[in-house]
Amino acid sequence: MKTVSATGSIIALSLGLFLAGCSGSQPPTAFSALPSNSVSSDQEVKSILERSCFQCHSNTGSAPWYAAVSPTYLAANSARGVLNFSNWQDYDAEKRAAELKNIEQSVMVGSMPPGDYTALDRSARLSEDQKQVLLKWVAQPAH
Repeated sequence: MKTVSATGSIIALSLGLFLAGCSGSQPPTAFSALPSNSVSSDQEVKSILERSCFQCHSNTGSAPWYAAVSPTYLAANSARGVLNFSNWQDYDAEKRAAELKNIEQSVMVGSMPPGDYTALDRSARLSEDQKQVLLKWVAQPAH
């Protein structure tokens, strides 16, 4: 009986630590590897992108340990191949315009950040206000 009790305690403790990590109380990770003007000169836009997008769409992304089990995050290398904010300055005008259109569509339908990722890393979720900030940003003619 002691073995069952000890195993149950370990499982309960592990589950408790996992759920505590998913509480969203962890502050967003700061990314200082990119120059402040690399994606946007708007500090609010930059902050939103860093908190909600850079984990999978930049070379500096490093998710909290509990988010790294999400299937979407495990595919982050392919996400960087599609859009990598670390390379934003290297994109030509056509590529940037296409990516901004993709960002607009993803924000409008709520597909980014993906639900399986934000279920584990709640700090990456976009509020309605943040969505509006991003939609206004992508609508601007020059980036």
